[in-house]
Amino acid sequence: MEEFDAHPSELKRILARPDVLATGISAGDVIGLVGPVSNVEIYAPAARRHAIIDEHAMLASPGPVRMRWVPEEAWPLLDRDDDRRAPRAAILLDLLESDEPRARREAARALAS
Repeated sequence: MEEFDAHPSELKRILARPDVLATGISAGDVIGLVGPVSNVEIYAPAARRHAIIDEHAMLASPGPVRMRWVPEEAWPLLDRDDDRRAPRAAILLDLLESDEPRARREAARALAS
């Protein structure tokens, strides 16, 4: 996982890209986590790394964007649905790594049920 700093106006644009999948807190609504979020967590194909960073003027430093780069051969396995989200199990595992205690708690509860 890599973290990037990006202008707040870019966060929605990053999530709207056709070549990314929301995960973690960005897809937390799959377990009922709703409300404003100031961070973006996504999966993206590793081959698109430079393009995504350049197009959104992101800087490699701690910031509101968490990117998980997926090898090209694995990307079709993740990007199967049209809902623009990572598979539920991946979202839950990523939520377990969240900085937000409620997200970790709800993800652990969802995995246990």
